[in-house]
Amino acid sequence: MKRVYMFNCGMAAAFLLLSGGCAVLPAKSHADLKPTKVVGERDTLAEAADRVDAAPWPKPEPVSFISRIAGASSDARVTRTDAVAAYVDALYVSDGRLVQLVSDARDNLARAETLNDLAQAAAFAPRLSVNDIAVLESAIRTLRENRQIYAAAAKELAKRGEYVDPSQIDAIRDAYKDAIRALGETADQLAERIENDRSETYAAPDRSIVRNYSGI
Repeated sequence: MKRVYMFNCGMAAAFLLLSGGCAVLPAKSHADLKPTKVVGERDTLAEAADRVDAAPWPKPEPVSFISRIAGASSDARVTRTDAVAAYVDALYVSDGRLVQLVSDARDNLARAETLNDLAQAAAFAPRLSVNDIAVLESAIRTLRENRQIYAAAAKELAKRGEYVDPSQIDAIRDAYKDAIRALGETADQLAERIENDRSETYAAPDRSIVRNYSGI
């Protein structure tokens, strides 16, 4: 839990976005987690990941392998550049667009922190699923995408004449780096728990779960 504690406090210091003290969920014993409660907590985990995925811009669409082979036009596809432009255009000018950008990033990082806390609690469930890890993998991909969009949007504001301190862009990147690392380490912990559970059964599969989700 030391890494999670450092993550919760470190983001606030580096980005000056998150406020308040560090909260750690109380440990839960196997006896406290009834089957219906475990299912409920998994639903909560998925809902928390959905909140991380929510963004104030149209979601960029990757080019599929088939589209590349067929040479299909990308005019109808939302690119990252499109997402950045749409987001900057939608920012509130009266409140200071950079202020709004920082606030949006802060909210997204707070949701990532909540997701990480819930995933840490899920490690105490009697049974884990690779789907739990897939939820975190998806959130990590989202955070990587959001990191690039927020940083690109801040640069776009500077191009449009608004003062943007380069250190603010670096702070956004650093805060997302911390969030990605924390979720990756939690995913590694869940994967290790699942692998250990399988090794304790006679029907355990031969293959091991690939870990190291914490790459930045």
